[in-house]
Amino acid sequence: MYAVREPWLRLDPTELHVALARAAQASIPESVVSHVSAAIALGLPRPQGPVGKVSLTARESSRTSYPDDWRRVLQAKLPADHVSTARGVLLTTPARTVVDSFRQSRFRDALAIADAALRDGLVQSEELREMRAFQTRWPGIRLAEEGLGLVDGRRESWLESASVAVAHRRGYSVPESQIRIHDMEGAFVGRVDHLWRGAGVIGEADGLGKYRGDLADEEATAEQISEIVLAERDRERGLESLGFAVARWGTADLRDYGEGLCRALSAARRRARPQSIRCLWRSNDDEPLQPWSWPPAESSAAFPAA
Repeated sequence: MYAVREPWLRLDPTELHVALARAAQASIPESVVSHVSAAIALGLPRPQGPVGKVSLTARESSRTSYPDDWRRVLQAKLPADHVSTARGVLLTTPARTVVDSFRQSRFRDALAIADAALRDGLVQSEELREMRAFQTRWPGIRLAEEGLGLVDGRRESWLESASVAVAHRRGYSVPESQIRIHDMEGAFVGRVDHLWRGAGVIGEADGLGKYRGDLADEEATAEQISEIVLAERDRERGLESLGFAVARWGTADLRDYGEGLCRALSAARRRARPQSIRCLWRSNDDEPLQPWSWPPAESSAAFPAA
């Protein structure tokens, strides 16, 4: 296959992968773009780091060996209702894409894809369960089983989703996401990324976007970003004055099997006073406020025993 070089150099990594995916699918009859490549074409979160080869799924009777290094062709059952299109690319449906990603991709990246697909309304939980049942005994299906139990469309970024995946693998229970905290007078204090109610620990996944707010990169001045940081500091003080402890981490803290994330959570657990917290809270704005009670009845609200 021949392509003029210059137009490709002007593409960002996402656009480049989608363009390669379009070319790869067109070059192999009876194939569709799949796995993480399909997720990228659907506008779902890209993995951190290099994406690698374009992933294709070909029907079981198709050839899968090609003398090149830019296509990865997998052979699998591919019913017609598992195929859709997006951005001019023939690809797997969102449900198939999510489950395939859990089976074949890094766990944290797959959870980010799944959370975003649910959040964006591309897929429903029941569709994911049905797809998992369809793929019974497929390679990696136990990873998909594990991952589907963690999916939550309330998480708002790759970092939030990846943090839950890493913490889960380190033995932490799954936190509640985007919880609204109010003081006892009903005044709003903050909406938090993660809350472990049993421990009284709030988790904040600090991606760069949080400190840019709604400002575009070219519009954000140092003064404006400083104002956002100060507002975030005041918000944290308000939460800790209620008895919570706030743990903060960034993408770098997920390296080394999440050592930085675990240090932040452990330190927050030592500071937290869950039995002394006095506040009102709710999971979304449509629910009535409810008073804090401790310990919570749900076992999922616990922290690690150790």
